[in-house]
Amino acid sequence: MGKIISYIIYFLIAIAIYVFIRASFTGEINSNTTIGQAATEVKNGSIQTLTDMKNDASSAINDLKKDTAPNK
Repeated sequence: MGKIISYIIYFLIAIAIYVFIRASFTGEINSNTTIGQAATEVKNGSIQTLTDMKNDASSAINDLKKDTAPNK
């Protein structure tokens, strides 16, 4: 159980790093951005990324269900 929790934490940290780097390159975080603003940007971006992943997984599962449903 401890390994699963640590993997989940690693996954969430990886998403936060990805969002921070993406925001840096797109210009949403620059040298004039405060730490609080950067943290808010990373939080919002992480939530959006996780929501997008959930929606994509949900639609993939629904598509799979449609494809494997028996035709009557």
